Amino acid sequence: MIYGNIGGIKRALLWRLEKHLGYTDKSSFVSDETLEIITEFTRATGREVSVFIDRSGRVESIAVGDALTAPALSVGKRRGASSKSKIRVIHTHPHGSARLSAADLSALKEMRYDCLAAVGVSEKGASKMEIGFIGPIGLKVVEVELSTMDHDALLQMIVDCDQVGKSSLPKKEENNRRCITVGVGDEESLYELKRLAETANYDPVGKIMQKRTSVDSAYYVGSGKIDEIRMEAQIKDAALVIFDVPLSAVQHAAITERLGLPVIDRGTLILEIFEKHATTAEGRLQVELARLKYTLPLLVGQGESMSRQRGGLYAMGGAGETKLETDRRHIRRRISEISDKLKALEEGRDLRRRKRKQSGVKSVTLLGYTNAGKSTLINQICRSDLYAENKLFATLDSVSRSVWTECGNYVMTDTVGFIRNLPHTFVEAFKSTLDEVRYADLLIHVVDASSPEMASQIETVEEVIREIGAENVPMITVYNKADKAVKEEGKLYISAKFGDNLDTLKEIIREKLFGERSEV
Repeated sequence: MIYGNIGGIKRALLWRLEKHLGYTDKSSFVSDETLEIITEFTRATGREVSVFIDRSGRVESIAVGDALTAPALSVGKRRGASSKSKIRVIHTHPHGSARLSAADLSALKEMRYDCLAAVGVSEKGASKMEIGFIGPIGLKVVEVELSTMDHDALLQMIVDCDQVGKSSLPKKEENNRRCITVGVGDEESLYELKRLAETANYDPVGKIMQKRTSVDSAYYVGSGKIDEIRMEAQIKDAALVIFDVPLSAVQHAAITERLGLPVIDRGTLILEIFEKHATTAEGRLQVELARLKYTLPLLVGQGESMSRQRGGLYAMGGAGETKLETDRRHIRRRISEISDKLKALEEGRDLRRRKRKQSGVKSVTLLGYTNAGKSTLINQICRSDLYAENKLFATLDSVSRSVWTECGNYVMTDTVGFIRNLPHTFVEAFKSTLDEVRYADLLIHVVDASSPEMASQIETVEEVIREIGAENVPMITVYNKADKAVKEEGKLYISAKFGDNLDTLKEIIREKLFGERSEV
């Protein structure tokens, strides 16, 4: 029996398909006879046709579709949800394209076929075939020339990939951290997004870059690019898509629906990292405030879940408050509560700052791009043991340590690192911490001299300094990670990790703060 859309097809063509049912060829991935039959059928009808072959090489079923799709039949016996069906599917694509579609890859994963192959059929016949396998690390796609097809190698690949059918649940959980990163026009920023994803314990397995001059109102990158992203996610078995650009509520909803996967943007990813790294009560409040301010404009209502509520069956009053309005009101109230708490903490910090000023204790604040080495530097100068790691935003909370010298004492403060494209609401949420920069006697701008994006990172930090009103505070610029840098004349290079040139830096700090160098 032939399944699917067989209406309007000549009986002779259907009879030839029916006659092919039960045909067996154990030595071939797909026999020449099978390829000839499905190619001629597609050329004659303009429709897709699928042949379902078991591991003994026997044609079990045939299904006919339309010009774009063919039915995905549940053929073969599976022992469980994660086991293979032990069926390979060979189907045609009219108009000559042998590229597997997102629907093909989705059917391969859902039906757990051994593999699924697309044969491109044109007026001249068929010459190429693209085959998708469920491999040990996700989907694997290979392109094959029909004239030089290695049947033994393709059959062996089915056997090699069969171990995936025996995969356990922990492997599936591991795949849930796999993600695709999407950027628009900025390779440096996309690389930074990859590092942010790794810091949040995601596993970036693919990237999509697009250059465009205008933003698509629904999908930001356009519907065609969204389909490409969906294909990449299917191939790489990714469970999340991360955009390097801020998405509106409408764009987020549209992209999520079209991809069928969770979607987050750069701001949301940074918030995840902040939440993991905030250790103090103030830090957690600042992160919560940043999340609420970032989320509020994105809150939109959908369907009946956001409809107005009436008082009862015979209530004659007006339509009540919508759930959307209620949620917004709760968020605004929570923002107000957190702001009051942070204001109280800020007043306490102002009091301590005034007492330091009165006692003559100077203040030095470290600032710089995230992962520039600020925490390592303060550990070296103050002989402290602050947490320092080669990750973005490893240190989130502001921490101060005292330094005693023969010329006088000063307090050195480590602040949250900066990063490009940081949402303005985040800067506002961390205003109380960044005030340490504005009221410092001296700033030390720590630059990662080993970074290929050093110039743009310096520009980002200087922009934030201007934004918080600290551009008139005296500042020393030091170039850290000197052991990995290409040095230039006239710059102060240090290595916070190995202690290179730190004595020189200490002398400069003393001179800037107290107007004299210590006697050696």
